Amino acid sequence: MRINKLLDHLEEYVAVLSLLIASLLVFLQVVLRYAFNISLVWSEEVSRYIIIWFILVGSSIAVREKAHATVDAVVTYLPYILKRLCSILASVIGMIFSVILIWSGSITVSNVIEFGNVTPAVGIPMFIPYLALPVGGSLMFIRFLQLLIKDATNAKKNNSNGNPPVTEGGKKE
Repeated sequence: MRINKLLDHLEEYVAVLSLLIASLLVFLQVVLRYAFNISLVWSEEVSRYIIIWFILVGSSIAVREKAHATVDAVVTYLPYILKRLCSILASVIGMIFSVILIWSGSITVSNVIEFGNVTPAVGIPMFIPYLALPVGGSLMFIRFLQLLIKDATNAKKNNSNGNPPVTEGGKKE
């Protein structure tokens, strides 16, 4: 549980910091360009790469919070155990997607390292922006696995009459 809290905080700090830095860079670029007719050549490139990291780390947070868009028109009317099974299936599909993202991202990173590509404006190694793919995929895989375990555990706790288990305070899950 302690590692989970650490991962939660790490994801949130990276997401907030990256969004803050990208927003400040874009704001600074706009002010300098229109008020002083000065342009920072590197700010657009750095902002783009920071936003890529933000999106992939933010996707992991969205998995954790179950904030991704879902279509539940049919699932809403299913019995509790079938809802859990649909949730388990969705987690498995999400894990498969995450593995594909990790695998293809890792291949891309190794290719970029092999060719020694650097970013055009800043000159940082190009593998750093591409590293967001396997890192984000790994974070999403962990979060989908956590959801899968939670749903599988809750499905086992299901009452024999098909009702969801009652948690502390008498609330149904």
